[in-house]
Amino acid sequence: MRPPEMNGAPDLTQVGRALVIRHRAGGDLLLSTPALRALRAGLPRARVDVLTARGMGELLLGNPDVDSVLEFDRSSLGSQAALYARLVRGGYDLVLDMVSNPRSAFMTALTRARVRVGYDLPGRAYAYTLRLPREPSGPAGPTLRYAPESALDLVRALGIAARGLSLRFEVAAAARERIDAWLADFGLGVGRPWVACLPSGSWQAKTWPPGRFAAVLDALGSEADVVWIWGPGERETAESCRARMKGPSHVAPPTGWQELGALLHRASLLLSNDSGPKHLAVALGVPTVTIFGPTHPATWHPPQGPHTALYVRGLACLHCNETVCPLPGERNMRCMLDLTVDRVLAACRERLSRDVGRIPCESR
Repeated sequence: MRPPEMNGAPDLTQVGRALVIRHRAGGDLLLSTPALRALRAGLPRARVDVLTARGMGELLLGNPDVDSVLEFDRSSLGSQAALYARLVRGGYDLVLDMVSNPRSAFMTALTRARVRVGYDLPGRAYAYTLRLPREPSGPAGPTLRYAPESALDLVRALGIAARGLSLRFEVAAAARERIDAWLADFGLGVGRPWVACLPSGSWQAKTWPPGRFAAVLDALGSEADVVWIWGPGERETAESCRARMKGPSHVAPPTGWQELGALLHRASLLLSNDSGPKHLAVALGVPTVTIFGPTHPATWHPPQGPHTALYVRGLACLHCNETVCPLPGERNMRCMLDLTVDRVLAACRERLSRDVGRIPCESR
């Protein structure tokens, strides 16, 4: 008998090609890997393509649950036109739209696939043959769950069971060799733990003051080495944090997702704001300490593993999801400013004491 959540699932016996649309941030793509694993297990003979934004394909390099990655440049009309033409002639039998915004709904409709699954949102009904709520709701409103569950709902709607919530990222040998050479140049990772820190954030409202990261890692300097990591447009912040420290530290070299993964998988700990690299560390089994404010750890923090979520309790505005804090005067950014250096330092020390013997994994 089919489980209740699988009632009414479409016939998938003739699915030869499937497309998964996930063209947003890198962290979101990583959080979709449990759904890709389940889809592969449920359709072992089908070809699975993933459509994502330019530069994100590295996150799926070597992933056995994906046959091909289609990248496109959202800022280029030419890139979009070429993609749309490809979707029209793509021959897909099944499409899962894990974004379900106006653009992705349009792309889904272009495929004319027999089965098209997306979230039941206003103005998108034309695109999907099967629609479901983005999040389940109860009397008190939406039910908070770890983010991979939302993507897995689309797979469950096909009658395919989930196969766990662990994220997957494969580190390529070439990236590992480049990073190992860089670490060796500074003697990092030999007989002493080292901490990676990302002081930047994609939103202003979820960024702890960079100077406080420097204070934490200065205090940790006798216990661990420090490497500041950064992404596009963030190197200046990393350099300023290094300059604030009294003790020595290192700024990571320029990295793509592969090199960043290779770097993190050698680290003893990642300290960061809620971010894409945090999800990369989770995928690699690297212990994390993550600072939360406007975003909610129930959604963006794994329910298990060597991971600590820190946030200020008791604020009425906590987990507001605002990208810029709208509150004036002394109420502005309290979720970040009321989190003390001492509390973050204690969390890092506890995490290091638990996990200092961890053997970095090659891939996950």
